[in-house]
Amino acid sequence: MSFDLQVEQHHKLAYAGDAVMVAQQLQNPLRNAVTIVSATGEAMSTADLMGEEDYVRGKSRDTRNPELGTDNTRRWLVYPEYAVEHGKTIFKEDTFKQMMDPTSNTMRKGIAAVERGIFDTILGVEKKSNGTFSVTGTGIMGRATEGKRPGAASALPAGNTIAHGGLGLNTEKLREATEAMELENFGLETEDEIFSLISPKQKTDLLNLALATKVNLNQFDIDQIKSGRPTSLLGITWMFSNRVPVNATGNRLVPLWSKSNIVAGFWQDLQSHIWNNPERKNLPYVFTDALLDCVRHQDGGVRIVECVET
Repeated sequence: MSFDLQVEQHHKLAYAGDAVMVAQQLQNPLRNAVTIVSATGEAMSTADLMGEEDYVRGKSRDTRNPELGTDNTRRWLVYPEYAVEHGKTIFKEDTFKQMMDPTSNTMRKGIAAVERGIFDTILGVEKKSNGTFSVTGTGIMGRATEGKRPGAASALPAGNTIAHGGLGLNTEKLREATEAMELENFGLETEDEIFSLISPKQKTDLLNLALATKVNLNQFDIDQIKSGRPTSLLGITWMFSNRVPVNATGNRLVPLWSKSNIVAGFWQDLQSHIWNNPERKNLPYVFTDALLDCVRHQDGGVRIVECVET
């Protein structure tokens, strides 16, 4: 096959600029539910970015300067071993024209795929061959790299999971999870935003809870839940996704977390480029990628509610 369409410099510039605009339109909702930072180097400590400190009481006539100690262990954002990537060779001229159109589905598909990869990295999940998702990597639900220097990765403690008790999502589990997070000492004087991600099954549970409690609830709130848009209820901002993971027994693992406690570091946010690939008969090639890591600053700011789905 020969294909002589040349990707000119103006094509490259126009595509890269349009891709940034499309990426902004397709941003996944988890970006607004965590703390986003720009990352540099091989690793960055979350304590240096957002660690809290306490005061000391000094004697009124003491001339010594107070010195607050630092933790010997830290949580780390680590330069990722693998990027989130998507690539596609363009074989037809009409496909090339569609790739240059920011409103076309052809252009948006690759960008949306990488944005889903960013979503999975932040949440700490990965898609399995059977189509379900499991907890893996780092992120909200995965392992946290810690140590005086980046070292071992630790999973979320078992005590942070609320057992299913043979039931789905209910007020007792939610209160147990939120109370446990409230009792943790984050050194916060202002109320932190609490988020949760649920699947369609828990959306049904949530609607039933909303209709049963009728606490500060009106038809607008119910419509928001039904539509699948982020909405606040029972002190939690709810988001909806089919990418909520399950455990080995098939029970859904619903995460709750505080926004300030989850740090997502981007070495490179989503970018997309187009060029002629000499290794593929000089066919136009589109490449989209992002470089990021995500970690819990403290385990106490995350709870998992295990839910049975009927």
